[in-house]
Amino acid sequence: MERAHLDALAAVELLRRQEALQAEAQRLIVHLDLFRVLAHAGKPEQIGSSVSGLMVWRDLDFNVFCSQRRLHRVFETMQALLTNPQVTRLHYTNESGGHTPAELQGDERYYFVTSYETEAGQQWKIDISFWLSEKPRRQLGHLEYLSERLTEEPRLAILWIKDIWHRLPSYPYQVGGKVDQCVGGALAARASSARRLPHTPPRSVGRS
Repeated sequence: MERAHLDALAAVELLRRQEALQAEAQRLIVHLDLFRVLAHAGKPEQIGSSVSGLMVWRDLDFNVFCSQRRLHRVFETMQALLTNPQVTRLHYTNESGGHTPAELQGDERYYFVTSYETEAGQQWKIDISFWLSEKPRRQLGHLEYLSERLTEEPRLAILWIKDIWHRLPSYPYQVGGKVDQCVGGALAARASSARRLPHTPPRSVGRS
């Protein structure tokens, strides 16, 4: 059974683990030279919890804005990863043309999910979306918004919720970044409003 409240020791551990995972993520990006590799197909952009500082598990997310939209060029770009002996699993989805899901109509992509095992035996999930349209991407702007506005309290709330959710089989495919967006946005807005509004004592309510 999950804890009904977040105690001080658990809060410290969540923050410590987040910082460790974020540092580990940056080392992996450098080790795999991901920005240079992905630039073969277009402009890469790191997104997700490794940017926002809301990590609870080993997960990297990238967008690539394709200047080269041919599928064979995308697979050429991915070759460095696909032929790496430490890549243990690959899932590829063609979400373009007649295969575009309803929620992506007009915004097609080639989508790769890879599993990478480090020398220490740690499993990393690396999600890469090769976008074929020029539609603006708002993920990075939202991450910057969260980074600027999240105080320790909402940050811990998000980490705690994600820590519980990431133990479920559906995570991160059904929740993932939605937790960051929904909880973070609501809590940041609430905190911002609280700072702007003067304190007003609650009015007493008589019995009817």
